[in-house]
Parts: sequence; structure tokens; C-alpha cells
Amino acid sequence: MKRRHSAFWSILVMTMIAAASAKDSSTYYTPDRITVGRTNVFRYSWAKRLLGEMTSKSPVTVPYYINGGYAAGGAYASQSDEFMWTLQPSTLIPRVYPHEAKAICPVHGTDVRKVDAWCAWSIEPVSHPYKVQCKLGKEWYPSNDFLAGDMTSGEFPDDGNGCDYKGKRYYFLRDYAHMAYGGAVIPALRSLSQAYVLTGETAYARKGAILLARLASEYPNHTDRSDRLFYATTGGRDPHYTWKTGGMITDLIWETFSLETTAYAYDALYPYFDQDPELISFLKAKGMPVDTAVAARRYIEEKLLRSGMSALLSGDIHGNEGLHQAAALACALVMDDFSDTHPNSQDMVDYAYHGIGHCAYLLVNGLTRDGGGHESPGYNRIKCDFIRVHRLMEQLRRRHPEELSTDRYPDLFAEPKARALFDYYIDITPLDYFLPSIGDCGGIYPPRRIPPYQYSFLSSENLFAFQRYGDPRYARACTKPDGTFFTGELFEPFPEDAIKAALAKPESQIRRESRLLDGYGIGILESGEGDNRRAVSLNYTSLIGHRQHDNLSLEMWARGVAVLPDIGYPHTCDYSWEWDSNIMAHNTVTVDETQPSRGSGGAATLFASANGVHVVAARHDPYPTTAFGSARGGNPARDVDEYERMVVLVDVDPERFYVVDLFAVRGGEQHDQSWHGPLVSPEPPKLHWQAQGNGTLAGKDVAQFATFTDRWGRTRKDFPSFLTNIRRAELGQSATWSWNLGFPEGDTLNLHLVPVGQPLDVIMGRGRSPAHTPDFGMEYLLARRTVAPGGRSLFLTVLDAFQTKPVVKSVRLVSETPLVLEVRREDGKDEITLNVPAGSSRLTTHRSLGARVRSQTGENWTRDAQIGEYEAGKGPGYATSIIRAVDHADNEIALDHRPGLDSDLAPGRAIRIFNAQRTALFRVRAVRREGELLWITLDQSALLARGPVAAVDDGIVTISAFIVFANGQVDEKGQLKPGLDYFAGSRMAEGKTARRVCGVVGGENSKIFPAERVTADELREDFGGRVVSVWQYGEGDQVEISRTRSVRP
Repeated sequence: MKRRHSAFWSILVMTMIAAASAKDSSTYYTPDRITVGRTNVFRYSWAKRLLGEMTSKSPVTVPYYINGGYAAGGAYASQSDEFMWTLQPSTLIPRVYPHEAKAICPVHGTDVRKVDAWCAWSIEPVSHPYKVQCKLGKEWYPSNDFLAGDMTSGEFPDDGNGCDYKGKRYYFLRDYAHMAYGGAVIPALRSLSQAYVLTGETAYARKGAILLARLASEYPNHTDRSDRLFYATTGGRDPHYTWKTGGMITDLIWETFSLETTAYAYDALYPYFDQDPELISFLKAKGMPVDTAVAARRYIEEKLLRSGMSALLSGDIHGNEGLHQAAALACALVMDDFSDTHPNSQDMVDYAYHGIGHCAYLLVNGLTRDGGGHESPGYNRIKCDFIRVHRLMEQLRRRHPEELSTDRYPDLFAEPKARALFDYYIDITPLDYFLPSIGDCGGIYPPRRIPPYQYSFLSSENLFAFQRYGDPRYARACTKPDGTFFTGELFEPFPEDAIKAALAKPESQIRRESRLLDGYGIGILESGEGDNRRAVSLNYTSLIGHRQHDNLSLEMWARGVAVLPDIGYPHTCDYSWEWDSNIMAHNTVTVDETQPSRGSGGAATLFASANGVHVVAARHDPYPTTAFGSARGGNPARDVDEYERMVVLVDVDPERFYVVDLFAVRGGEQHDQSWHGPLVSPEPPKLHWQAQGNGTLAGKDVAQFATFTDRWGRTRKDFPSFLTNIRRAELGQSATWSWNLGFPEGDTLNLHLVPVGQPLDVIMGRGRSPAHTPDFGMEYLLARRTVAPGGRSLFLTVLDAFQTKPVVKSVRLVSETPLVLEVRREDGKDEITLNVPAGSSRLTTHRSLGARVRSQTGENWTRDAQIGEYEAGKGPGYATSIIRAVDHADNEIALDHRPGLDSDLAPGRAIRIFNAQRTALFRVRAVRREGELLWITLDQSALLARGPVAAVDDGIVTISAFIVFANGQVDEKGQLKPGLDYFAGSRMAEGKTARRVCGVVGGENSKIFPAERVTADELREDFGGRVVSVWQYGEGDQVEISRTRSVRP
């Protein structure tokens, strides 16, 4: 997330004015919306459950700083008015303290991190107000009764400035104040306000109104309450993560959804203030300058909502894309203020659509063509917040149609890429449950079997998708595999009858076949049925946000188990790049122990299936010669021009399978392939293991977590010095490592390493991040090859995930040139030929990749599946052509017709479209002939970016849109720097004005650089006053299709 802070606070001082509020009624919780909510509660068990959660009288326990769900509203409603006033602590209690004091208990120290590495405490604000409870020992802190005015009693007193105990300071009350706001106050407002509109019971409204007024009296701002801001005590900046600033009661990110919830709560409680004169008396007695309901509401609007709106405009409230835009639109609708008072609703809409929020084109410019975003899969889900942005805008538009035209404030979900967001979450969910651990996503845990649970990682969001687009697949994604519905949206109509009708259609079925999300950068090979489903993923993403150094990493699932998981979300933010994000910690290859540079470079090069053989190949460029972001710790990995991986899923029969993996790397002088399985210790093969004894992988004299100097002269403290218990052996022939997953069904992962060329050095060790407790550890296997500078290595592996009896009995390398592998099974054998020719994988030009699998069962040869060019000059090969015309509106390209080409382009086939600077894989939807042209309909849009032209200069077109994926940089003369530019080789505009793009530099106004030098006058004539689009491909680009052949033996 980028931090954007303007000088807003220096030019805008929010004024309290005596004029009446523009708001005169509830604008979010309209009568129609309330009726929908009550109808849902009457009809549906899921809605009754939600009402039960928000009205529960169960004890309130808060385990973390935020809670996006409901609190026990019934428990709060039964408390006294005085209690509700004190539920929100004074914001004079700071919420920030030194980083080294986090997640530490005075009695249990860092052992509490065994329970939770992020937060040591739980709080129970009803039964133990202003106390925190250790999650390990269950004792309470502080020892004094702060709420009663006692600041000193007991062994662990804390007056808000911390507790000194045995030379260390602990910040009980600061953590309590922070947890109480996000974990208790905000959920309580959500519960009490919604319970009121659903039931009409005034007990909920009174307690919610008191809490809301208290929050308004404590909410910080930058005028008369700047000493209460989140970072007020630390100079306006996080003392540890120094990039982070802003914030109000909590930090700038979490404040987004806190403010949004608060706005809805105010709207729900708005009419109640007129009904309770005693409430106004109570508030006045507490020192609030109010004596009428109008004054009370005005105070809340000015001190709370308008303060939040000002913070949005200044960037002091700013989250992941979707969060701050939703907060702004919620404030805009709830305030319903188009007056001369500022900031007002118009300011919020302009902020969200054309200011910092830039969402007018964000779902075009922030999504890949398959619906993926710029972040890890979990964080990409935040873009579903734009559903709320869209709905809020439509409500606002109905109220103010003249001010909010669709020309200036467009329909966010009218674009195909916005619709693709919902396809993305269906397609990226293997085995109807899992989510690949790409970047900061998911996590590693002890083996567990998980039955199919969901067709999509989304749930209620699919209701919007189905109602908007009518696709029966989205209806299916609204249900679980057992046919039950996911929870709906409480205040939105639930289309039960329409869903049931769509489910009856054959096209609602979601078939888990091999698939490619090439815009995002992941290939998933999946096959099998029922309990025997299996999948393997190849990650070639080039993420911008929440990324890790997981280039070309591999994951695998079988029979409901993550048999080859990745690390996933960091255990803590500390030591992330040193361990969790470190490339050596992932199932991939590292050159010279060097961390990759930031940037693009991931691309699929082959994707096909034939007769139970599924193949995906991809390349990356982790060590480019020219990069916009340098590698951490220097970059001695020189001349790494080949970095490519081919993965083959071989179906033996409906129950049995295995995976063959070939990784080719060239450049540098040390190649390490890392493997870690699940969190169980593997059984290694019987080799001549030599135990190192002391030290770590960094050296026998380097202690764990110590700083060291590597053999390239770099001073470091990362993965090699985190890995201990080192033992080494030489591997001259195939050997097997085995992970028994501990299930009664005998689930096991066997990993067969097959040396190609010279023997491998194999290294085993156990390691962890210092953020983990000492009893935690991950077992690693490293296959190392030292080569002459610029040398090439091939890492060949067979992965066998089986139950009870191995599928793969033995593995033997038959030939290195061509590369032929024999896999013996109990009932036969497979002969596998793989072709990843030596050469630069950086280039987008054709590479003769291919694979062949010949299978024998008993005495009979039963399969001969051939894909591409499995050996030099052999195999079905490739069909090639050149794009003669394009129709971007219909996702169509035209090629010259020639005999046989239409059969090569059968629906479902992958087609690679490329030029000298870019490449992409699409799937064929349909083919038709028109004269001498074959028109091919592709599965996805070619649209990369779009925006209105704001200015033109010689060789530059500036558009007033934030292009998320733009990674270009300019030099001091304003010229584009060389590097892996995401947009290089794309096309700007269509038809006669189409121009090839050299690169794009992002910002609130993004700059597009045409490849040819063009004058400002020419650009103005072509593009002035227009909305321009940037496309993946254009006329003259080349295409290739890998042919497949299944030969009857």
C-alpha cells in the first residue's frame, strides 16, 4: 500500500458552524433496506444466526486489535450508561509503544508467542474492564484499578505509560486501549445499531448512541485533538516501521473500516436521538456541548465523521485499494451533504473516484485480465470492497442524479475485468477448498485433511456477481458442495429462487480441470474425481503488494491434504525477508544465495493436456541485468538468463498419479534447489551423511541468527544462518525422501531427486525465524550444484503423493540428451521425455518446449501422449501465425487461414501471443472462418489499462488515472529508464491511431511512452480529449499453439 499524504491539513481547518445539518433522515438504512433485513431474518436461518450473534448475551472476549464481525450486543445492551461511556477509553492513553515490547508477558516472556506471535493478550471489557489477560498463563494485568483512579497498587501497575518490571517496561493499558477500540467498540456499534434497526428495541439504540457520542468526544483530529492521534507520542511516525504514518485512534489502514462501520452505525441510530430526551441529558452531564437531539447529531457529524473525512482527504486514513474508497462513500451517503460545508459528500465522491481513491478506472487498471490483482490472493479479496463502493454510489446517484452522472462516475462493474474478479476466485481454488500460498497468503500448518468446502474463495460476494451477471457458475459458487447456501448479505435481497433455477442448468457446474491464470501468473494442473482429486500449482506471479521471493515456487495437494505446502503469511513482520519471504525458504531455485529483484518477468511458456498428461511451463527473471528494484543485499548473481520450470502431472489411473518437475537454470556459480514438505520430519535416504556439528548453513562457526559474511563478500543475516543441524551428502543417483503425514490412510509424500549431469550436493537442516519459539522448526532439503560462471543446471524431481502403497516404485535417468526418465510402477512403467532446450528464457521468442509420456502396463504399451516438441525435431510441434486484425470489443484476433490451422485452434487450446517485448497465454473459445481469415475468440479481454487523456508532450501521453501495474521509472530528464517494464510491447488505442508502447510510469497521473518518438501535436490530434486504452496485443504480433498428439501404441 502506498502512502499518499497531502498538505491538506495545512490549508483546511474544519470549522464547527451553527447551520443545521444537511442530513435529515437515515440514508443508508432506508425503510426498504430495513424491510429487506427483517425479511431475511424471517425467512433464512443464516440471517437468524447473524441476528443471534449481534444480540448475544455471551461473555465478550476480544483476542486481537480488530474484529470485523459482531460483538455480543445483548451483553452491552444490559450494561449501565456509565459503562458504555467508559467502553471507549480516553484517546489520551497512547496506543503505540516500542516494538520490542510487543507480544511479551512479564511472567511468561516470549513463550506467549507460542499461542499468538502478534498479540499477547485477550481482553474482556465487560467482566474485566481496562485489564488484559495473558493468553498463555491467563493472569490479568495491570494490578491497579485504572478505571477507579488507582494508578499505583499491586506488582504490575500501569497508569497508561507502562509498567516497569525487572528492568523491562510493559504496556498493558496501551494495548487495552487499542484492542478496546477495534475489537470491542467498533463491533459493538455494528451490533447495537443493526440490532436496533432489525428489532426496534430501544435498549440497543440507547447504548449504541451513548457509545457513538463517547467515540465522537474522543476521536482525534489535526486541529484541537492532535495530541490524541495514533502516532502523537512518536513524532507522527511508527517507531519501528518508519514508512508508516497517519492514523487516528488506530493506524491508517485499520481506521478505514472502523470509520466505515461508524458511519453506518450513526445512520442507523440517527432517528433515535429524537426519541430519548434522557440520552441528551446524560451526554450533556458528561460535558458534551449539546442540549438537543439536533446538537448531539451535529456534534457527532463534525467531531467524528467530518474529522474522518478530512483524514481521508489528507491521506491520514488510507488502506489497501477498496478500503478507503468504501469508507469515503459510506461517509458521503450517510452525511448526504452537498452543501458549502467542507469536506462534504461531493468531496468524498471526488476523492474516491478521481482523487486519492482513483476508483473510476481502478478495476480496469488494478486487475489482471483474469481478475487477479496486484497483491497476494488473500489481499486481492479486498477489491471486493468495491462492491460496497458501487452500491453506495448507486444509492447516492439515486438521491443526486444531476450531481453524480455515470459519465464522470462510471459503473465500476461494467467492465469485463471487473467481472473476471469473480472467475479468478473460482479458478484459483484447488480441490474446492485451498488457496495457493502466493506471497503473503495462507500459511503452513501440521497436515490435516480438509473435505471440499467451497467452489470459490469468495462466498457472499458471489451473490452480487450472480445478480449482476446472471452466470450460473456464480450461483453454484453461492453454495457449498453439499448444496447448502453460504451466508447471504443481511441487508441485501437474497435471490434464493433465482439461484435454485440456475443450479438446475448444466452450465452451473464448476469442473476442476487444469487451468491457467496467466494474467495473474499461476498455472494449476488438476485432475481426479471425488476423494482422489489432486492438483499442483506453478507460481510465476510478479506481485507488487504483499509479495514474497517465491519465483516459480511449487505447491501440491492430494485427497484433501496440502502435501507440499508453502510458508504463506509471515509469522510476524519481523524477519520476513530473512526467512518467510526469503527465496531459499520456498520450493524453488536460488542463484548465488541472492534475493530476486522486484519487477516483472514471469510468463507461461507452455500449457497443454493430452490423454491424462498435463503440462505447464513458465519462466521468470529474478536476476535481470537492468532492474527498477535492486536485490536485497547486493546482486552477485550474474548473467542468469535462464530460469524456467516445467511441471508434468501424470495420471496413472483415477486413483493414482505423480508429478515430474524439471527446473532449468543458467548463470551465476551456485544453484540451490530448496524443498520443504509439510510440518513433519522427512525420512532421508541412506547416504553417506556427514554431520557438520556446530553452526549453521552459513558456516560451522556461524551461530543461529548471527550475522555473517558469505563467500561473495556480502554481510548478511538471513536464511543460511537460520538453518541449523546441518548434514551433507553427495548424490550420484536417484534417491528418495519420504514424509509420512500421520493419517490412518497412510498418506505419504515421496520426493525422488534425480541428478542430471554431475552429482548433486544434498544438504539437510532445520530452521526457523527468530520470531518463532525454539520448539518450532522446518526441515529443509537443499540440492546444490556449483558450476563454472554462467553454467547450467537441471534439477529433476518426481513427487509421489500416495496412500499406503507408493505409485512410483523406482526412478531412473535413461538419457540426458534427450532427457528421458523411466518411472517404474508396480504394474508397469512410464517413459517420460522432457525438452527444455538450453538458451535464454528471458526472450519472448519461440522455444521448442515439449513433453512425451509413454506408458506400459504389464506387457502392453497403453499410452503415448505427445505435447509440443518433446525432442529436437520430434513431436507434434507448434502451429504459428501472425495477427492480421483485432476486435478488442469481442476479444477476437484474425489469422491467415491455412489448411489444418482451425483444428490446431480447437476450443480450450492455449494460444500464446507475443512480440519482442511481451508474451501472454489465452484459451481459445471459438473459431470461425471469414474469407481468407480465421477469427479466433479468446477467453479473456486484452485490456491492460484505461484512462482519460490529461495532457500530451513530445513522446508522452499523460492520463488522469492511477495505473496500478505501471512500474516504469524516468531519469532526471524525464525519459524512460531501461528495465523490465510491465507495459513494454503493448498497444495504446486501436485502429489507425494504435501505437506500440515502450513503458508506463505510474502515479495519480500516469505517463504512457510510445515506442516511436512522436510529437505533441501528433499525439494531441490522435488522443486529445479522449479516453485511451492500452491493450495486451495488436496487429503484427505472433501467435503459437503447442500441438498435442495421442498415439495409439
